[in-house]
Amino acid sequence: MIDDALLNSAEALVPRLAQRIEGLEIPATDRNRIAAGCFHQALEHHEAIVYLIRRSLIGSAMALVRPFFEIYIRGIWLGKCASDAELAAFQKGKIEKTFGDLVAEIERHEGYNVGVLAKVKKSSWSAMNDFTHGGALQVIRRITSDSITPNYPAEEVAEVLNFSGAIGLLSTSEVALLANRQDIATELLEEMKEYSEGSGK
Repeated sequence: MIDDALLNSAEALVPRLAQRIEGLEIPATDRNRIAAGCFHQALEHHEAIVYLIRRSLIGSAMALVRPFFEIYIRGIWLGKCASDAELAAFQKGKIEKTFGDLVAEIERHEGYNVGVLAKVKKSSWSAMNDFTHGGALQVIRRITSDSITPNYPAEEVAEVLNFSGAIGLLSTSEVALLANRQDIATELLEEMKEYSEGSGK
């Protein structure tokens, strides 16, 4: 059984995040536009995950967690770390570095050098891949003793909602930073701490 209060809170967060960045003006450089495009897609994934869970399409929601996390990381890397040549290559559909390389480069930057992103990748990347690509973790959660039906533990659904809320808040914070609104970014980071502790409130 999905915690209805947690799901209601997750649903309420989606429009709240949109309101926080509505009307913000971002300096129109290629780097900013590309980074903002990544965060915009991340926020769409966030909304989709919450919507899918509300519709009890848990497997599809879990399949989105990896691309959600991945595009959030790409947005930071493209905005803060990529060289001009790497930015140009990305616009042609190329990234030569691994996802681990992107995380490592991000975590060399002040404000990102606390090891949280690397910890998430180390502890959850394999599971994210499994759920996205239809691996054993995804499939066995559709098998019960007498039927084939979604059978996802409530604590896993709660974990996805909390993680998605945290990355949604972080993505919105990054948009605020692109608009040079440190005040909004700081407020969002404070709120994000609640999600990182699993409260989702």
